[in-house]
Amino acid sequence: MTHMLKGFGVVIGMALVLYLGWAQYKEFLTRGQKPPEGTQILNKMEKEGAPDFSIQDLKGQTVTLSEFKNKIVIVNFWASWCEPCVKEFPSLIQLLKQFPEDLVLLAISADYTLEDLNGFTKAFGVEKVPNFIVMWDKDQKVAEKYGTAVLPESYIIGKNLKLIRKVAGVEDWDSAMAQEFFKQVIQDFK
Repeated sequence: MTHMLKGFGVVIGMALVLYLGWAQYKEFLTRGQKPPEGTQILNKMEKEGAPDFSIQDLKGQTVTLSEFKNKIVIVNFWASWCEPCVKEFPSLIQLLKQFPEDLVLLAISADYTLEDLNGFTKAFGVEKVPNFIVMWDKDQKVAEKYGTAVLPESYIIGKNLKLIRKVAGVEDWDSAMAQEFFKQVIQDFK
């Protein structure tokens, strides 16, 4: 019996040494370092919610993120001169048509001129899609809040305006996989 207790004590001792060793190693890896700023912003968005903003849409109406707290929101940063953005736009429109009651797109443009922005949205017929709201972030203040520097970049916002997922780069928003993802997100939201 004492032999068994000694063996058990050795196992406990080894487990304790491994745990303490891992804790020291982990502390060593992160000592004096913070995650990159972009990661800090995303972590905060997951825990506390996405930064709220007020910006005018192309109709002159003030839009705030918080007014859509009862919807799933895609905050999409883009520009008409951004070739990947042009590529992704049609699939965003199709996705919104699939979920008109549950999904809203806040498309925040980084265009240099309002004329470029208006021409682009007219070419794609965005005004015919009611849950597609286009805004112009002329001074990039909203993009800065989100840590966005490269276009396109999208943030899927859910309950309590908390970040569900960030999508960097072009996405096929109309794919079967994307539609299944949003069906699940909408179901979880309700």
